[in-house]
Amino acid sequence: MSRNSAGGLSTASFVASLMIALVVGALFIIFVIPPDNVTPPSSSSATSVSTTTPAGRSTITSVSTSNSTSPSSTSTSTSSASTAPDPSIMNGSATITFPSDYAQLANFTLNLVNQDRASAGLAPVSLSPVQSGQQHANSMLYFGYFSHWDTQGFKPYMRYSLLGGAGAVEENVAFEYFPSHFRSTSDVEEAISYLENQMMFNDSACCQNGHRDNILSPNHNRVSIGIAYNESYVYLVQDFENYLFNFSQPVLSGSIVRLDGPSSARLGELWVYVFYDKSPAPLSAAQLNKPPYQQSYDQGIFIGGVVPPCSVSCITYPGNITVTAQSWKVSSTSANIVFSLSDFTRAYGKGVYTALVVEKATKTVILFSLSVFVYG
Repeated sequence: MSRNSAGGLSTASFVASLMIALVVGALFIIFVIPPDNVTPPSSSSATSVSTTTPAGRSTITSVSTSNSTSPSSTSTSTSSASTAPDPSIMNGSATITFPSDYAQLANFTLNLVNQDRASAGLAPVSLSPVQSGQQHANSMLYFGYFSHWDTQGFKPYMRYSLLGGAGAVEENVAFEYFPSHFRSTSDVEEAISYLENQMMFNDSACCQNGHRDNILSPNHNRVSIGIAYNESYVYLVQDFENYLFNFSQPVLSGSIVRLDGPSSARLGELWVYVFYDKSPAPLSAAQLNKPPYQQSYDQGIFIGGVVPPCSVSCITYPGNITVTAQSWKVSSTSANIVFSLSDFTRAYGKGVYTALVVEKATKTVILFSLSVFVYG
């Protein structure tokens, strides 16, 4: 049988100008519509698939790019997608299930990623304990959609924070459709191998090499791998992480953000930006399977930043909110940055506030991301 492939989503990191004002480049998604007779499963059942049966196989891939308190999650193993519970994140926790062969499949995927990184002279990534990848793979299979957003309206960096992520995340997502084909672990491994190959070597036309760049980023050191499948669909999520800090907990206490701890990498001068999203609203599978949820998205609206205490030639963010940190001590091996979100929340009200710690030297490498949900 032949494979038909369609490309998906790609991201570019935001960029900042050398001036105080911030210019945010789009985290863009390029989606190539699959053949007309190929769609993600259309019902809310994890076992349902499209009623159309194309002669061959179709693949769709996507990529995107962002920590926080550590809410609980419940992890179980299941051998059938039909037995999986609703994977939605509710009240800071989620029931996250894994296929019975997850360990083998995750290690298989990790080996593929690290082989590709080794070929580029890069250090391997390790398997992350954060379960954001599996939660999102489960969600896409369970509800029948394909997107970086989910049915709760969350973006990747929001899910990462809600599920206890303590770094910054950039997400690759892909799925393969092959009617009634995935009946064994080896069948799923074949699909994963093909998807990894497409993201590495057939990514330029669809996605401007966004997947490949994510796999080969020298800044990544961990990956949260999500794999969910039934007989006709395999969903693969790779949540690549920049995990550098071991911050003392809790990071968030009321409106105070406390980033205090050592870094595993040498630090230079840091910037802290704050972005804002309106409160996420529920989305249906039908909405998620159409634009704009398979097109570009960003980190939200840039609303200001946090600066070190100073008395002369102080940094400001003209036209936006400038907050002076209560503490700002950064060495080559650790950081102690403490600030309040109150000025931001008073100005914008309920919604999601995402604080990003960024290298000033590169202006594109996010070292840490924290999404804070304000409901009242």
